[in-house]
Amino acid sequence: MILVTGVVAMASVMGMAILSSNSLQAEASSSQDQVVQADALAESGINLVMYYLQNLNDNTKCPAGLSGLAVGPSTYTQTAVSLGSTVSGTFNLSVTHPSINRYQIISTGKSSSSGVQRSLTVTTDVNYFAYGLSVPNISSGTNWTIPASVSIVGDLFSSGSIVNNGSVSGSIYSVSTSGSGNTGLIQSLLNVVSATLVPTTAAVNHYTTYTYNGGTYTAGVLVLPQSNVTLGPTALNPAGVYVAATTLDITGNVKVNGTLVCSTGATLRIAGTGNTITPVAGFPALVVDGNLSFKAVNATLDINGLTYLGGVINRTSGQAGCKLNITGGLLFASNSPALDSGVTTSIKFDRTKTAVTTLTSGATKPAPANISIVSWKN
Repeated sequence: MILVTGVVAMASVMGMAILSSNSLQAEASSSQDQVVQADALAESGINLVMYYLQNLNDNTKCPAGLSGLAVGPSTYTQTAVSLGSTVSGTFNLSVTHPSINRYQIISTGKSSSSGVQRSLTVTTDVNYFAYGLSVPNISSGTNWTIPASVSIVGDLFSSGSIVNNGSVSGSIYSVSTSGSGNTGLIQSLLNVVSATLVPTTAAVNHYTTYTYNGGTYTAGVLVLPQSNVTLGPTALNPAGVYVAATTLDITGNVKVNGTLVCSTGATLRIAGTGNTITPVAGFPALVVDGNLSFKAVNATLDINGLTYLGGVINRTSGQAGCKLNITGGLLFASNSPALDSGVTTSIKFDRTKTAVTTLTSGATKPAPANISIVSWKN
């Protein structure tokens, strides 16, 4: 009897242990399902905001509260967002806009039954001009030449055919490509997902008046040649925008810590060395309706931002040793642009420096070219 009682007791203990284990396993499996569900909902929230950001210029696809979100402490939120009656659970969204092209997204998924929550934090950059050099307005049957004196670190977009005798480290998107130069990849225009259009000189923003940090300001006016001078932000011109309505000469050691504009067909002429243009964030470096011309031997210009040209890059005579360095991007609006073979031109694409949403005059925003994920954190 003692042995039988012992065996029955052991069996009872083992049975209770098995039942307890199965119960715990079922509970653990259920909890794991809820965690997976919450994770999936949080990722769905991130994907939804990425879709919004890809369509920032379209209020039929992007909520006005997000497309108009100011840079700074303001926050756009959505709560208890559902994916429909067939999908259980919801997610909450919180989006901030810390800088011109950067957004931070926090998405919190919540399972339906146990209320398990998981949060994802993603930092993204919205990119507007995706090419180091854009030539979008020449006809498809036109051959456009890149001279041997030109080097491009980044992609090139052309609506016509490219004869590349220079160096392009990125991809060339064109009707066709030939020439003796170096090229990273040659792509068909069919592979272009999004090419932000370059406005015409009639439609481009000349920034005579402009908005900065919620205020409206008037640009400074330049008439005389500029030499050995630093032009930058002031209390009445905080973005440091300077406009010339006629041909403007800069003749050495001219530093523009802002934006330089040559409007109404005006040309910018360069002489001397030490000439630089560095805009404030969100503004182009240079807007020139006419030509960018080098008028002296060894003349140089360094541009750290988005550069817009309605004409060509040339020399007024046969000057040697001229150099143009652009870190950002170059947009040609002309249907007959040209790069002078006698000007050593270096273009290094920088997507942050090309994040300009105000290049077109009026309220029209450009469509984002693409979205970059900077960080992804649980």
